[in-house]
Amino acid sequence: MSNFKRIAAVLLVVAAVAVVAASFKGSDVLDRAIILGLGVDISSDNGITLTAEVVSPGNGTEQVGTFSKIVTVQGETINVAIQNVAEVTGKEASLGQCVVLVLGQEYSEKVDFSDLTEYFINHHSFKESAVVCCCEGSAEDLFNKGNALSQSMSLAIATGLLEQAEKIAVPNNSLLEFARSQNELFCTGYLNRVKFVPSENTDSSLPDKPMGYVSYRELCVFRGNKFVTLLDERQVKGLSMFLPEVYGETFVSFEDEVTRTVQVTEKSVNIQTDKKGGFDIVVQVSVRYGRTDSEEVSGPVTAKNDKEIPQKVLGDVAEQVRTVAEKYLASQREYNFDLLDFHEAYRRIEGTSTALAAKPMSEFPVRLTVKIAEG
Repeated sequence: MSNFKRIAAVLLVVAAVAVVAASFKGSDVLDRAIILGLGVDISSDNGITLTAEVVSPGNGTEQVGTFSKIVTVQGETINVAIQNVAEVTGKEASLGQCVVLVLGQEYSEKVDFSDLTEYFINHHSFKESAVVCCCEGSAEDLFNKGNALSQSMSLAIATGLLEQAEKIAVPNNSLLEFARSQNELFCTGYLNRVKFVPSENTDSSLPDKPMGYVSYRELCVFRGNKFVTLLDERQVKGLSMFLPEVYGETFVSFEDEVTRTVQVTEKSVNIQTDKKGGFDIVVQVSVRYGRTDSEEVSGPVTAKNDKEIPQKVLGDVAEQVRTVAEKYLASQREYNFDLLDFHEAYRRIEGTSTALAAKPMSEFPVRLTVKIAEG
């Protein structure tokens, strides 16, 4: 069962249980506000503004069934803020079905949120499988864009990131993985950054309704629980070239006055250390002509194989791969972060030392070789 189907099943189960439980007074289900997603921002008094998407079974004067609503509260700490969600909804806040935790831009870039990560890691019902990410602008604004998507914003974010993982884009981190990364040798990790992108309204029956989609093509990099930099789409594409488990990247060649689109179908990455403190990296990529009629949207990337790709095109794609890969490596050196585990590679050889932990990325020379083949 796909991740999307699992999440959809949660809502169906909640609805079914709510209808059955409606005939029983004092039902535990009716007393709960089931949180699907949480957004965290800085409040005006430097506390927390918490936005929750709540699925609440109706009871009493409420309509029997389920409905989703956005609730925004304030709190000095995340614990207090979640308690305030319970106060506003009049029901116990339940995190057992929370599928996404979103950190607003100002919060993620200005606050050391290690206390928040520790709270959710140790929470008795917050699941490790929940998606954790940052967003452009405030999380509150993002959650209130759900109407433009005509669906739950929490589910849209979670399914989008889960379905893109290892397909075209860099896989997203779990909260536990991220927390561990901030305490390793070079203390570097990342979180996906999502943003709402407005689009043209093509629904003539609702001409004034806002439309849009959620983009997942950027990464926020952190080191020692502090924001370092934002990787844009090209830099993320460059990072993906060093990750053999990520496939489906698209490249466009304009050789011989013909536009050709190819997709990555397979990739191998060989990273070797040398005695001079540097790395020899060989990235070997197989590509085929892209096609738009994949067997299913969320399935493996497929490609046409009925035409041979000219060597000029392969050479052009090789240069494009090198360009985006080197763009990423330049960002690593400039902002001094290590997502490719260069420090860890030398720790396995030399052992842990203070000098190695403090060694800047600029002191790791890299010799990059790119090989492209049709396949």
